Amino acid sequence: MDRREYERMVDRFRRLVAPLPAWQVEEHDGRPVLVDDARGGGGLLLHLDSRWNAHLTRYFAALDKDRLLALVALLEVVPPEGPAHRAAVAFLKSLGLNDEPGSPAEGDGS
Repeated sequence: MDRREYERMVDRFRRLVAPLPAWQVEEHDGRPVLVDDARGGGGLLLHLDSRWNAHLTRYFAALDKDRLLALVALLEVVPPEGPAHRAAVAFLKSLGLNDEPGSPAEGDGS
């Protein structure tokens, strides 16, 4: 994979993460929920309502928007060769970012 395609995938990941609201995990009525951390009122984003609540709560607390943006920054500086690059490419491909519909075709000048 050439560096331009890798950079396109990283950019697609950034565009996936950037519009997300900042969130935090809170408990409402004894159940975990994600709330919008950027708004003063803490608007409800997502009810976590399954037998996996403890795991989902830890996941969303660990991978908040700021940490996802930090991951984007790390992906931007991965060297173009070696095991880190191969792992980064595999990660981005696993997200489907190598074949995003409507993405610019190779060689179209974009």
